[in-house]
Amino acid sequence: MKKPATIKDIAEKLQVSIATVSRALRGSTEIKKETKEAVLEMARQLDYHPNLLASSLSSKKSKIIGVVVPTINRYFWSNSIAGIENLAYREGYKVMIFQSGESFNKEVEIVETLANSKVDGIIIAFSKETWTFDHVQHVIDRDVPVVLYERACANLGTSKIKTDDKNGAFILTNHLIARGRKNIAYIGGPLALGVCKDRLEGYHMALQAAGLQVKQHLIITLEDFTFDLAGEAMQQLWAGADKPDGLICFADILAIGAMHAAHQLGIPVPEQLSIAGFGNDETSRFISPPITTMAQPSFEMGKMAARVLLEEIACSGEAHEKKHEVIKSRLIVREST
Repeated sequence: MKKPATIKDIAEKLQVSIATVSRALRGSTEIKKETKEAVLEMARQLDYHPNLLASSLSSKKSKIIGVVVPTINRYFWSNSIAGIENLAYREGYKVMIFQSGESFNKEVEIVETLANSKVDGIIIAFSKETWTFDHVQHVIDRDVPVVLYERACANLGTSKIKTDDKNGAFILTNHLIARGRKNIAYIGGPLALGVCKDRLEGYHMALQAAGLQVKQHLIITLEDFTFDLAGEAMQQLWAGADKPDGLICFADILAIGAMHAAHQLGIPVPEQLSIAGFGNDETSRFISPPITTMAQPSFEMGKMAARVLLEEIACSGEAHEKKHEVIKSRLIVREST
């Protein structure tokens, strides 16, 4: 087996010091352009590859951050990851991405794996099953910076980046009320998640502010975010005697499932039933009719989370203020309302 080339090999070939080669490979401005070019060319000829583990041990930085999300097959999460990676790469960091699959046990294993892998910091969005947060507190106690993303909790002293979910749901419900809807239903997610509680509360607030009754039989809480469950919820709502004339869904995926069920039931949208979602999933504008939604700037939110984490990594060991960023969503009106 061929022995990997080292910085020493390059230095001997060019008859320069190891320090010069090291600086040239790092792009140091102290090294002449001609020397840099010669070092890079020799590195190519010798098929030199840097030892990232050795570099991280010497610098005490791995230049890697970990990201934990519930799933990567939803637009909000995938676009957020793209934003995180975009900024991290520009700052010389690599990103390790894990999905918990909405499993608390898997999330605990992932967080422990990341901490033991000596990542410089972690961005995490909790699973729907996460009720306790000791696994994250243990990482914080080991001086690994952590930023909570979208799905956060109040009792961890970390920086947090999240959407103003309560106000977003309030605006969305008000939009349906302004369209003349008076019997508005709600399909939401598991209330163990703070984001689900906040959007449901925003819906409640809008109805109460308009003098409309909050009807518990028009509120359905799902245990998962799937098309099929949303479709079943829509059928359940329509089977009742008190049929809704408007529907707010926690997420666009639920609105799409409800829309499909409405078509099967022969319900004209929006003439008889207005349907609105949340998140501005790419597919929501290609449904017929296109779905009204609240747009979250997920890419920019991901960049913001990465920026906050890298700032905390930079001042590791020093006292610094934790940031709590609350991002407003934007109403996009389409033909479903």
